[in-house]
Amino acid sequence: MSKRNHNIFFNTHTVSGIVISVALYIIFFAGAFALFKEEIAIWEEGKSISHVERSDIDYDKIFKTLDDQYELTGRDLQLNFGEDRDHIYVFMGASKDSLASEKGKQPNYFYVDINSVDTKTYPEQYSLGEFLYRLHFFAQLPSIGIYLAGFVALFFLFAIVTGVIVHWKKIIPNFYTFNPKAALKRVWVDAHTALGVIGLPFQFIFAVTGAYFCLSILVLLPANTLYNNDQTKLMEDLRPERKTYEWIARAEKEIPSFNAFSKNTTSDRSDFHLTRGFVKNYGGTNMKFGVIGEYKDNKRFIGTGRTVLDVFSGEIEEQKNPDKTVYKEDVQRVISRLHFGDYGGIPMKIIYFVLAMITCFVIITGVLIWIEARNKKGMTISQRLYTAKVGHIYLAICLSMLPVTALAFLFVKFSNGYFEDKQTAIYYFYFIVWLIVIFFFRFKRDNYATNKYSLLLGAIFGFLIPISNGIISGNWIWNTFTQHQFEIVLVDVLWIIIASISLVFYFKIQPQVKAQSSFNKNQIDYKNISALKAEAKQNSSNDIEATKLEVKDDNHNSIPMRTKIITLWIFIILGFIFHHIYGLANVFFKESVFIEGSTGETPFWAHQWRILMEGLAFLFAVMTVQVSKKWFRWVSFIWGIIVALFNVYHVIEAMMHEATNYSEIFILLLMAVASIFLVINLNKWKNIQVA
Repeated sequence: MSKRNHNIFFNTHTVSGIVISVALYIIFFAGAFALFKEEIAIWEEGKSISHVERSDIDYDKIFKTLDDQYELTGRDLQLNFGEDRDHIYVFMGASKDSLASEKGKQPNYFYVDINSVDTKTYPEQYSLGEFLYRLHFFAQLPSIGIYLAGFVALFFLFAIVTGVIVHWKKIIPNFYTFNPKAALKRVWVDAHTALGVIGLPFQFIFAVTGAYFCLSILVLLPANTLYNNDQTKLMEDLRPERKTYEWIARAEKEIPSFNAFSKNTTSDRSDFHLTRGFVKNYGGTNMKFGVIGEYKDNKRFIGTGRTVLDVFSGEIEEQKNPDKTVYKEDVQRVISRLHFGDYGGIPMKIIYFVLAMITCFVIITGVLIWIEARNKKGMTISQRLYTAKVGHIYLAICLSMLPVTALAFLFVKFSNGYFEDKQTAIYYFYFIVWLIVIFFFRFKRDNYATNKYSLLLGAIFGFLIPISNGIISGNWIWNTFTQHQFEIVLVDVLWIIIASISLVFYFKIQPQVKAQSSFNKNQIDYKNISALKAEAKQNSSNDIEATKLEVKDDNHNSIPMRTKIITLWIFIILGFIFHHIYGLANVFFKESVFIEGSTGETPFWAHQWRILMEGLAFLFAVMTVQVSKKWFRWVSFIWGIIVALFNVYHVIEAMMHEATNYSEIFILLLMAVASIFLVINLNKWKNIQVA
């Protein structure tokens, strides 16, 4: 490989890795625990579970109770059975029956206890496992979180490919010559390469499958074109269980048993278990029962089956044989199995967990390599301060996740039963504690201390987790093991192992390691930062002429930078206005422009979007006239990126849902182009140095 190509791949690998490192670490760390989402929820509740086979649940009793509470007639119901828990998730749509009461027209979703038939709302049944699962694709960031995770996965794919290309010739030698006593940078490089090789197939799988799940909208774009924008037909082919049926009338007959239907579906197939159930048009003349299940993975890796029954005629309307593979349905299950590791039982989940933690270490070592390489005497104090700051922030965010997560386990155990809205309680506790710890480590400015404290606190809290489980719930490991409550045992043992390893590493990391760091050899005197900066500025001014605030082209006809930026902001504002006008123009063609549920008052969310889009664009345009401080240029640049991503997403969404609205798509496309130009110019503007 030529030196030029090597540098291109090396820089691509470095930049893509550094940009996504924090987000990627959060994804893998939270995702590792999300593998045991169900087990964590069971551990958190602290109750023994019955391990009832899904086909043996008394669904008729559940439906009767729910009918009394929620009036099921005319509704579509979806039941997610889960695997081991004594709760199933129920989603019920609004009733299609015109005679339904207001209660019947309200959609609902909740959890149902399969034994007592008690219901709990999603926030009430929320668990730390669910929180970590959703954190691993940033679901806590409304709307944009999942797309952010998708783009991180996509960049991760770039980092993997370019990393393999860069290190290809050194992969095998570095794997065998790893020496923890070498220079610190050499240690990080060897560890990064060796552990990267071990986890390479796993990381590649996660990059591809993660990008697929989070950016499925991009996957559906070409499919939508193939279906001539008939999204209903597209989704029926990809997700047959989502098919809906027109409501005809209420049935006068007694509703047949769902219990019998579910048992008949599984009776002729051994090792086949149900995963989801459906009821369409409950209580209607064309009522349907449906179940989806699959073979246990030790019998068949992909063996999903589906049966749809017309309830009153007794005819099987649709059936998919689990012994036969259907590409358009089963390929998604393959991707799901590979991503979530729900095959091979607990041993496979443990392997996934270990590989996820190895990936976290690879990410950290990559950041440390970058930090060590950029802290040299030859660099200016500003460059060294920036590198140190990035290192402190990155490591504070990443390494603090271990003690914060362990502490969160203690919190949910001690607070179990005290909060009705467990979701909000977990959100507040986890994010507030995490933020406090991040700020503490950030301003301590000592990566060695961050590492040591994180390991020590993680070990202490980790050992307390099984102890707290025994004290609060009476679930001591020896008791749960003899009672075959292996889900609870797993969580306790997992934390004992994590705490033990953390403690070993805590004692293994000696002060000599810190002495090898370039930050220790070339220390920054934070107490005299101002003097160091002044000295560096003076030295710089003696060598080069101070750079002008505005760089103007020799061609007098060129547009000044700030004028360009203001103009582009104005173009974007006009684009939003034209977009609204085009939306209103549909009224001339007898298309309703009223939003469903409108009351005559503009809701808060509408004001919110107007302020965020048009309002802030106007604000930045006005501020750019007067303000040119570095902080403002950075804020403008960041907000410009957000607006650009939103406009690109808006174009894609319009092409999917309103493919024939050519004028609107054209305006949105122009807005996206203007946004991209804006980001380019803002990037140039923020890099202009002030004398």
